[in-house]
Amino acid sequence: MIIGAGGHGREVADILRHQTQATGEIEALGFIDENRDLHGQSRDGLPVLGDWSWFEGTDRKEIAVICAVGSPRICRRLVERARSIGLSFANVVSPLALMSSFARLGEGVTIFPSVIINTGALVDSHSILNVGVVVSHDSTVGPYSNINPGARIAGNVTIGEGCYIGMGANVIQGITIGRWSIIGAGAVAINDIPPNVTAVGVPAKVIKTRGDQWHDR
Repeated sequence: MIIGAGGHGREVADILRHQTQATGEIEALGFIDENRDLHGQSRDGLPVLGDWSWFEGTDRKEIAVICAVGSPRICRRLVERARSIGLSFANVVSPLALMSSFARLGEGVTIFPSVIINTGALVDSHSILNVGVVVSHDSTVGPYSNINPGARIAGNVTIGEGCYIGMGANVIQGITIGRWSIIGAGAVAINDIPPNVTAVGVPAKVIKTRGDQWHDR
């Protein structure tokens, strides 16, 4: 089941279709969404089956879910709700992605086409690597992070929990991006970025700082 029936969810559904064709090990059943206006609709050929109440009459041991929402904060909330009712999580990995056999994935990870994940890299749970992302050797992408299309993560980089890395951004080798920080589209991070900030530009500079608990609200 795909949690979230928006544009990102429809992209995830496409990856699932390709994954099914390639492996036959996973099948998309439909969408779950809290927006009642979508219930009963078909989104790219898959039904929007309802909200969380849909799971009440199902055998949850037979169903895995994937969170298909791009906001790291909202994704974490939805994952915690799914976990609280005993659901397990699937990985959605495009057959058109290239991943080293020495790279590691957490649970509930989404890997889009043309992604490259090199040796020793870790993509932690419930993270999203969008189209064309590169994660180089021995780098870590923290849980709930969203790495947007075309971003390049060099070797030995640490991306903290809940980070949002904008389209086409670059992070040079050895840099740490603090948890729940945002790196703007096209930015180049050449120095460590602290937690809970927004950094933009070339080189990336902090333009906004948030409270330590903003992501919990």
